[in-house]
Amino acid sequence: MKFVILLVLACLAVFTTADLIECQMCEMSVKMVVPMLGEDTNTIKQSVDAECKKEFHAIPFATQKCKKFVDEKLQPIINELENGTAPKDVCKKLSMC
Repeated sequence: MKFVILLVLACLAVFTTADLIECQMCEMSVKMVVPMLGEDTNTIKQSVDAECKKEFHAIPFATQKCKKFVDEKLQPIINELENGTAPKDVCKKLSMC
């Protein structure tokens, strides 16, 4: 029984860490995208991916995590900002923070 409880707590800790990283990636992306709105999407993606890898290099598999984040999560961030969502609200609205 103790093992099951420890296993559940360990899983929660992993999910919490993953959620925190996604939130930090989102907030970093918003800061990068705001001054770049209107530029080519590929240019924005390259800039955010490079900054992500720079900021999160200490995380195991950061290169893959940054690429996945940029591929899957960046366009909704851009869309929210283009639609007038305040930068401070974007990550919450997209359930990343």
